[in-house]
Amino acid sequence: MRFNRDKATFGRHETFPLRYGWLPKSYEAIETDPDLFAKPEEAMIRLGVGRNMVNAIHYWLQVTGLVSFDGGSADRTPLGQALLGGYGDRYLEDDATLWILHWLIAANAELATGFFWFFNRFAMPRFSDTEALQALGQFSAQELKTARSASTLKSDLSTLLRMYAAFDERTDEYLDSPFTTLGLVESDPDAGYRSLRALRPTLPPVALSFALAQRFAAAPGQPALPVRVLLYSDDGWVAPGAVFRLTEEGLMTALAKVMELDPHAYELRDTAGVHQLYRRGEPIDPLRVLAEHYRGGPRA
Repeated sequence: MRFNRDKATFGRHETFPLRYGWLPKSYEAIETDPDLFAKPEEAMIRLGVGRNMVNAIHYWLQVTGLVSFDGGSADRTPLGQALLGGYGDRYLEDDATLWILHWLIAANAELATGFFWFFNRFAMPRFSDTEALQALGQFSAQELKTARSASTLKSDLSTLLRMYAAFDERTDEYLDSPFTTLGLVESDPDAGYRSLRALRPTLPPVALSFALAQRFAAAPGQPALPVRVLLYSDDGWVAPGAVFRLTEEGLMTALAKVMELDPHAYELRDTAGVHQLYRRGEPIDPLRVLAEHYRGGPRA
């Protein structure tokens, strides 16, 4: 949620972007065998993947916060239960679930530092692999306690781009990643890639509502946040507007939808010339946001 230079992680995904069925399948497997990931050979058979992919799935389960591990034993978290449990979206059929998972990854500055950097700190709307790698290298050299090797950073960036860009014409590679549908990173015939801020009218209000609830809960002493801070990463904090690649107009429109969804949660005010979002009352429980969205009942 907030960048800490003493805690940064790159490359633990084994260069494997998160694929569509990995989270639902592994989460279901853990329900019946919490010790599955302590038995790599069995996990390979149960999940139908190689050893390195087992390690990657283990990593993505932790990054998204769906599962915690104590030694080799897995424990499904309340967040995991809310998203993929009996009343959640077990098969990732709801677009909102993908946006929420994207937020969870991009907001995890400790376990997915490269993803946090890209969506919160990297501002080039159009860029090549080389330009992005140079920027990530500068970030590593200037802001991390221990700089990472160029190969590690390149691996992390390549994995991110393959995970979010639907198709790389230079390699004819298509990956079964759920995040390609979000349109947050695209191939650009001139620059190489583009990641543009936009209005994003299809962003589900619950995704922003959940992000806001987590952001306010992370700093319970703050009753208000300037809209500028929600739009751009400030003092190392994750910014919902940046993670969802929203323009200022897009953010304001999305905030209006959130306040329409829950009129008692937030209000916008101008205080001393600063446009701010105030929470009403105590911080909202992010899990309550999810429970209210998925309350339609157990899914088949």
